[in-house]
Amino acid sequence: MSGAGTLSDGQNPLPFDPYASRENLRLTTVYATSWTYDPTTVDQAAGRPGDVLNLGRLATYYNTSDQQLPRVLRHEALDCSSLACQRWHAGEPVSAQLWHFLVPSGQVVVALTVDVPGTLIEAIPLLEDLYYASISCTGVPLEQLAADRIGCGPNGDGTVPGFLPERHQLVFRSVDTPDQAPNGDIVQRVIYRTDLPYRAEHSSIRYPAELNRRPTTIGALGPYVSLLCGHQDYIENCVLLSAVQAVGSAARLREIRAVAYTYVHRFRHRATGQGDAHERRTTLEDISDGLSQLEVELSYSVEAGAEIGMLVPALRVESFHQELFAAIGVTERAATIGHMLNRLGNAIAAELTSVESMEQRAADRRRVRTVVAITFVTTVSGTLGLLFGFFGINASQVDQNRSMFDDHYTPIYALIATILLCALAIFAGMRLQERWEERRDRTRTRTWESTHRLLAREAGAVILDPAPPSSLPQHLPGSRRPENRTEPARTTPR
Repeated sequence: MSGAGTLSDGQNPLPFDPYASRENLRLTTVYATSWTYDPTTVDQAAGRPGDVLNLGRLATYYNTSDQQLPRVLRHEALDCSSLACQRWHAGEPVSAQLWHFLVPSGQVVVALTVDVPGTLIEAIPLLEDLYYASISCTGVPLEQLAADRIGCGPNGDGTVPGFLPERHQLVFRSVDTPDQAPNGDIVQRVIYRTDLPYRAEHSSIRYPAELNRRPTTIGALGPYVSLLCGHQDYIENCVLLSAVQAVGSAARLREIRAVAYTYVHRFRHRATGQGDAHERRTTLEDISDGLSQLEVELSYSVEAGAEIGMLVPALRVESFHQELFAAIGVTERAATIGHMLNRLGNAIAAELTSVESMEQRAADRRRVRTVVAITFVTTVSGTLGLLFGFFGINASQVDQNRSMFDDHYTPIYALIATILLCALAIFAGMRLQERWEERRDRTRTRTWESTHRLLAREAGAVILDPAPPSSLPQHLPGSRRPENRTEPARTTPR
């Protein structure tokens, strides 16, 4: 097809970027990694996508929104003669390039692009090798090579941090005439990376409308492989950036899910080793703070990445971007994990309310104790005042010739002692009750096991013994048989 454009009703050609024309297949595999940077420290090292990749008329939009889109950390050409694969032995790649991208969350995403001769079917074994990173360069595995290029050293155990499970492959092919476009059977063999027939009604392949408008353009997406034929070079590069964003978002989503489950485990076992409400409150506040950070990360690193139409006004780019996120499952899984975080946050808020209630009861008990103590002191001082006031009165009951310790005054001493003993008994009783309530609140189990016991009590669930039944003796003194919760059948009186 002419690079100047196409004719429209016999008029002058409409200028636009020419369609990609290459003799070989282009295979690009995008790998998620566990390597991260602080995005604020690599602004100078990461280049804007439009300055490195050919993005055509869309370069301005990508460069303007480079803080919200993937940027290029580094790229280099590899020696094709030094590449060795495990399954593919059909020849030697024509060219190979290794890319390191930086997504807005600070994650590093690696991409390997190889141009190989042959047909789509012949490239299926190579797709398998690339997907599982079963490829090496000069005897160095691809994972180690990519880590060495950005200075990522081995772990403490000597192993090199490798790629994460999230990855996606892009297959690009040039199409000049409608007859060269691959049919549906070839498309499914490439996307499923298997040279086997299939039934069209049982397939998860997506065909974005904007990528299949013309007879010579094809766009087919799967969860792990996408095939694009007959598109321009700048569209292929935009598709690459969308794949990098999708893989990075999928990896970040899995990490958010893992941290959320860690918080759930801590929340379920929050009562272990915690003796007072202050420790429980501290634990819940730590989890709540972590949840707030996870929600922000979920919103800006995953959910926001699924929308590109506001940044790049291109129908084909937006169509591929949205369909890819849907094919990988990021959109639905992000909604599910968002519900998980919200419900865990609600549970923590309810538990904090319970802790506040306990602290309020403790404050009430401290206030009552203070009032009792003051009342006790007042009682003692009042009683002594009563005693000394009795001996100071001018009455016939007070004999100045008798000692104040004389048996004659036994009744008044007995009355005073009774008042003091009653006050002491009241104070001791209230203190014992307070200690018992504190011990009950402290030992009350608010763990996940209590939920199981709630279900067992209310719904008739069975709590199993963790020991295997065969290892338990059948008849032991004091052994308890499982309770039969089935109610006996009731007979209707005739």
